[in-house]
Formats: sequence, C-alpha cells, structure tokens
Amino acid sequence: MAKKTKKIAKEDRLIELEVQKAAQAYLEHYYKTQERPKVLYSNLEERTKHKYGMKRADGLLAYPMSRSKAYVVSMEAKSHKTLKALKPYRIDKLWIKDSFWHGLLFTILSGVMFFVWRMTEESFWIRFMIPLGVLLGASALYAYIFRNSYKYQEMKVIHQVFQYPANEQWLSLSNDSFEMIDPKLQDNLIKICKARGVGVLMVDPKKNVAMVHGPKKRGKRWFGDYLHFYHAEDDIRKQLGLKIKQK
Repeated sequence: MAKKTKKIAKEDRLIELEVQKAAQAYLEHYYKTQERPKVLYSNLEERTKHKYGMKRADGLLAYPMSRSKAYVVSMEAKSHKTLKALKPYRIDKLWIKDSFWHGLLFTILSGVMFFVWRMTEESFWIRFMIPLGVLLGASALYAYIFRNSYKYQEMKVIHQVFQYPANEQWLSLSNDSFEMIDPKLQDNLIKICKARGVGVLMVDPKKNVAMVHGPKKRGKRWFGDYLHFYHAEDDIRKQLGLKIKQK
C-alpha cells in the first residue's frame, strides 16, 4: 500500500527561522569537527553583491583554505510554506549541452574521423557528413537514454540553493514539511539534490538535525574564491585573516 502524505497540525510545524538556526548550528559543529579550521566565520542572512542580485542566503560559513582564499559553504532553509516549489522540471540547457559533449567524445574515441579522413578518398562533403552523422546520432542517443536522469532535473527550491555560490551547498528542511508532501516527491527531492551535489539536512520538531546526505565539493575557482560573490566579502576576509585584494 502506497504511503500517504501526513497532516501536520500548525502548532507542530517549525517556522523557517527555527529550521535556519538549527541547521546553521549543526553546520558550525560539523565543520569545526570535520575540518578543524583555526577560525570559522558563520552568519545568518548573508546577501550576494548587487551585481549578483542581492540574493539572501539563509546561512553562510567560511574558513581559510590558504593565505588568500577561503572555503565557502552556503545553506538554504525551507519550511512547510515552500511546498509549492517542489515540482520537478528538466534543465534542457544542461541536458542538451551534456548530450552534445558526450556525442563529440564518442565520435573522437570511436576513431570514425581518422578512418574517414585517412582511409577513404571520398569528397570533402562525404567525409564531413559521416562524422557529423555519428556525432548527431550519438548525441541523440545519449539525450534519449538520460532524458529522465535526476542530474538534469531541478526544483525551484534547489534553484534557490544555486543562487548562493559556494564550495559546498546545503538545503535544510523541517521534517514536518517533508512529511506533508507526496512520497514520490519526497523521493524526487532527495535524488535530485544528490544528483546535483546539494547536501540535505532534516530538522525534527525538537530541532534535532540529521544529515540525509552530504554535498558534492565544487571545484576550486581559478581566480579568487566564492567569497567574491558576497556583499560582506571584505569583512569576512578580515575576520578570517585573509589578504584583501586592492580595488
């Protein structure tokens, strides 16, 4: 028998601020224990710079990674008021781009380009059209096979997480809000977060926090770090004892 969504009384529902504070405290302890930084910056309600939309991250943590760079962690907290933002949709741009690059990789590794250009004496257009056909065919096959992959799906709540650039990104949810959604959506949410590299925390009515899974570590930025996106960049660098770039 399929599970049913639960009806949670209003007095038993956590408000977003409670989820936010509990999750931030958990992450502070988590990074102090796991990474053991000499100094850790932690703050609620951290905004991005004006040119990046002045978006408000519910939580931000940072600690020194080198003398000039910081390791940055962002967190988005959600309560029962966000349930309407849990409808999954496919990110066509990413899906098409990945399909093309996998098709190109297959075309190169298959050796069809070498074979056509070296082993045949056909006209230029024939030698051009054969690799192109293989490229398009391989891209179309990849696109078809992975059309429903969680890697290419998103929800509005996850889109919000990506508005706060960081080395690691978290989504914190109250247990009551999670239990109020359809079991299929519960499964979709967790799988999409995992496929997109977003860590998930659950906060129960007593404000205990449990990790569902951790986030994927984003690659280091070649120039600077993720603090570059945040309005309080200079103040954070001062608190972490990092070098501040001259403007």
